[in-house]
Amino acid sequence: MSRAGNTLETLQRFMGGGGFAAFALWLVLFYELLLVWLLLVPPGTSEFADEFRVWCLGYDPATGHTEWAYVMSMTVPQALLAAMVALLWWQPLRELFARPWAMARHAAAAAVLVGLAAGGVSALASGPATGELPFPAEALRTAHRAPELVLTNQADESVDLSALRGKVVMLTAVYASCPHTCPLVLTQSKRAIAELTPEEREQLRVVAVTLDPETDSTDVLARLARQQQMPAPLYNLVTGDADEVERVLDDMGVARQRDPETGIIDHASLFILVDRDGKVAYRLGLGERQERWLVSALRVLLREPIETG
Repeated sequence: MSRAGNTLETLQRFMGGGGFAAFALWLVLFYELLLVWLLLVPPGTSEFADEFRVWCLGYDPATGHTEWAYVMSMTVPQALLAAMVALLWWQPLRELFARPWAMARHAAAAAVLVGLAAGGVSALASGPATGELPFPAEALRTAHRAPELVLTNQADESVDLSALRGKVVMLTAVYASCPHTCPLVLTQSKRAIAELTPEEREQLRVVAVTLDPETDSTDVLARLARQQQMPAPLYNLVTGDADEVERVLDDMGVARQRDPETGIIDHASLFILVDRDGKVAYRLGLGERQERWLVSALRVLLREPIETG
């Protein structure tokens, strides 16, 4: 038999013996699991996930809203296709289920394929800044009401967000005992601000609301500010009555949940930029591209005059 004939016979056995169906079902399963992870991973955890949500799932960083119609369009057809494959190849699949090692081989092949595809897309998404699209200032710009915020900073001074009108404000949320994410948030904010001129920094205020108001007293936040070299009035690490702080965090849209066993607070990592007019203009997260956009967004807002009337 010729090589072409052997190849055709092998392909027919693969298609008719359940191999193709098993591979297709595993492929759909791993694809759906990848989409679930991309949808549920907290903002700022993965730049690839953040970008994928924006461009493929209709996610709006400014409001945290996801277009569920986009999600359905990327999950339901694949699920229906898997159901059709299972129905048409049910008998060969039953025979294949009796051979766990064969099923595992198909599962491994599907996992590798999905992993390679995700890795390739991620590498392209997180490539060097050279040649990348500029910060989409107009596309991402919003004009939402800023939260009402009157809290106390590390210097025991009252910080009233409404009184900062005329300056650009970077809002975020951290807590002193945070072991992982909060140091990244503070470091990214400092790196972005270091890109600004002294004159630009004069027109900027950073307000970091504690996620742990019952523990983070002004003394605790003063120690954190010294450790991070974040002096007032540029940097304001603020706390206050626990109920009031929680209300502010809710108004900011900061998702958070405390692990009852470890006490660690899982939370969204956000930079909410308030323009000189007191409106929420941009909502960004962690990551290299987000950091570059953070610098660009700050410069856009710092160039704007305050509206009158």
